[in-house]
Amino acid sequence: MTIKKLLMIVIALVLSCGVFSQVKTRTPDQIRNEMTEIEENTDWSDEAASAKAQARIEELSKELMMAGKAQQLQGQGIRPDSASLEEEAEYKMGLWKQMLAAVEQGESGDILLAKPLREKIVEAYRNDESPKIKSPQYFEEQTFLCIDMSVPTIQRIIEQMENFKSIKVLLITCSQGPVPVNLDDIISRAKTYPLEQLHIINFKQYVAVVPSITGQFKNLKILSLYNNSIATLPSSLSNLTSLQKLYVDMNPVSTLLPMISSLHNLETLGVAKTDISGSETEQIRTVLPNCNILTQ
Repeated sequence: MTIKKLLMIVIALVLSCGVFSQVKTRTPDQIRNEMTEIEENTDWSDEAASAKAQARIEELSKELMMAGKAQQLQGQGIRPDSASLEEEAEYKMGLWKQMLAAVEQGESGDILLAKPLREKIVEAYRNDESPKIKSPQYFEEQTFLCIDMSVPTIQRIIEQMENFKSIKVLLITCSQGPVPVNLDDIISRAKTYPLEQLHIINFKQYVAVVPSITGQFKNLKILSLYNNSIATLPSSLSNLTSLQKLYVDMNPVSTLLPMISSLHNLETLGVAKTDISGSETEQIRTVLPNCNILTQ
């Protein structure tokens, strides 16, 4: 259930990449805040509560997608059609659900998916490819940034990363299967961000090392490193004293204790499908008695 919950949250983030327009009387921040409240307040071990929360996250993701597309059309002088916006949002979410089904199988899953599905995803997101130019106001206001290495033009966004001033949530992922990524470059470009959440998701063999510079984000509350090939974490992460949630699920990491023993604010630790031993898990419980350790 833990992995499924994390995947649903990540998909909600990816689906909202680049979506920052006003949605009637609700702002994107209000919608994202509701997503965060759902994540924090849901009892994910309760099947009924989990299903209800996931359904609501999907609704909110759809709302954000429709708002972003409407903003794009309005910028082109085109009046948005709500029925068409809803149809496109549902189509994209359908594709992501197919990807979720593959990812949930873990290492045995077909992460790379069939070629026809990959082509459909590329086509569905063709109009959302990374723009070359954004207004100064855009750079000042955005709090969420998605770096999806599967997007052909993502380098345009990477080259503009230093222009963003207020990014609190940074998602680095590859929506169409593992691809190479220069994490050192991306994290370095984000060094001035007031980050509260950092997600490095689904790179498998292409991410074996977490850049040491990650330890500089003193306000970081959530760090997720799901589905990579990380065997050890840098000692610099012990500086993340504000960290509340750490997910290293589906990585060959064998020890965490030296790095996390000083993280006294840690509330949740995800270690499903790792090489963390039972004895170390008990040691962590002793050192961090208030931390909920998720092993499946």
